[in-house]
Amino acid sequence: MGDGFDFLGLDGELTDAQRAVRDAVRRYSVDVVRPRINAFWEAAEFPLALALGLRELPIMGGMLQGHGCAGLDALTAGLVRYELARGDGSIGTFYGVHAGLAMGSIGLLGSEAQKERWLPRMAALDLIGAFALTEPERGSDAAHVLTTARRDGDDWVLNGRKRWIGNAPIADLII
Repeated sequence: MGDGFDFLGLDGELTDAQRAVRDAVRRYSVDVVRPRINAFWEAAEFPLALALGLRELPIMGGMLQGHGCAGLDALTAGLVRYELARGDGSIGTFYGVHAGLAMGSIGLLGSEAQKERWLPRMAALDLIGAFALTEPERGSDAAHVLTTARRDGDDWVLNGRKRWIGNAPIADLII
């Protein structure tokens, strides 16, 4: 499935599996997203139905292994992002926040119990993840966040302020 943008002729270097994932995402972006996306923009509405359609593609969780995640190699993960952006930037951003930042944080830093609890449902898009980093006073400086969390019995008490939380209006959990 040539696209006219393969100026270096690298398509022939892809494996059949890489090409199959790339082509499936491209078809979704071109055949499903593009024809419908303008109606969402004109209504100032997030295209949740289009985002949830990604569950039909073998991409959720990106490079994460196990727990229902796609386990993509780095090149295929990059091709997925490229092809999602081809359809619409908001779908690509949704995927980046959900599958990359939220799922990736759990995959990298979560306990095995947390991975088992959250990742399969996130990979199936039964739960949508958001990512809260940016603070009014510190920007996106992860090493100097002001927000704190402390244990209070069986609960956690969070103190701080966040802004620009990717996927927040549609999220089931926020990292």
